Amino acid sequence: MTNNVKRFLAASLLSLMPSVALAEHYDISGLLAHRGDYVSLRPTETIQLPSGRLEGAATLAGTTVDTFFVANWTGVNTFPGYTLTGTPNILPPNPLAPTAPPSISGVFQMGVGQLTPVTQTYYYTTNAADPTGAAKTCLWQLNVTVSGTVCSGTLNMTAYGNQGVLCSIDTAQTFVDPATCQAQVVTIIQ
Repeated sequence: MTNNVKRFLAASLLSLMPSVALAEHYDISGLLAHRGDYVSLRPTETIQLPSGRLEGAATLAGTTVDTFFVANWTGVNTFPGYTLTGTPNILPPNPLAPTAPPSISGVFQMGVGQLTPVTQTYYYTTNAADPTGAAKTCLWQLNVTVSGTVCSGTLNMTAYGNQGVLCSIDTAQTFVDPATCQAQVVTIIQ
């Protein structure tokens, strides 16, 4: 496949990520800014998130917090890229140090409005200079939707790079609160 075709395909896929008007925006353009000649793109996997509730979760009137836990089991530091919506309470750790399973390496949080549809996109890579080439890179996209006054969500996962990465989600600890749209997401790069 020629470089132009690979660039077109990768850019087309990433351009599908929606942006939300008036949202707080952090740049993930670095995912395609520095590329090698080889891109290993695996199909995106979409997971329907279960409903759940954090007991005693603190929220201010009209707002809630999306919390993201990331486990780095690659054995080396990983580096983030993101397009996040809302007000950052804690930004994604940079770099994210490795830990041994089953430990969580880092956490970040975004304050968002209750009952607000939102898209949160982030990735971690072992090679910030070439995340789609000589790297292990996992990209996750949380999509929260609202129907009437009930929230639901999906999580998309895509793996990039040619270093044999495993991207996953801890489904036992990942959910969306149907009453507030508060999300908790636990993801793993290995």
